[in-house]
Amino acid sequence: MKVVFHLDMDSTSLLELCLANVNNFLNDVPEAEVAVLANGYAVKLFVRAANPKLEDRMRELSERGVKFFVCNNALTLHGIKIEDVFDFCEVVPAGVTKLVELQNEGYAYIKP
Repeated sequence: MKVVFHLDMDSTSLLELCLANVNNFLNDVPEAEVAVLANGYAVKLFVRAANPKLEDRMRELSERGVKFFVCNNALTLHGIKIEDVFDFCEVVPAGVTKLVELQNEGYAYIKP
């Protein structure tokens, strides 16, 4: 199974819900391919200085194979430098394009 969790709002509670969903899904389907994609305001959640309390949870999921994608268009819009984003995240040129690519690759779409 493949699934992409999509975040577009700057909401810590939504990120916490997303991470719990990802963890529960991986516990149920350990061989799944899981991605978390952030665009829009949600890119702010992946800035090291802004969200250190969830870094360990995200890093742990990354070590379990979860891919974190962050939209460069949104980073630029919000004046965020790529080097300020968590190092386990992959910055992609356009989040919406990556989302479509993942869905074309068979990823199910979930919006927590």
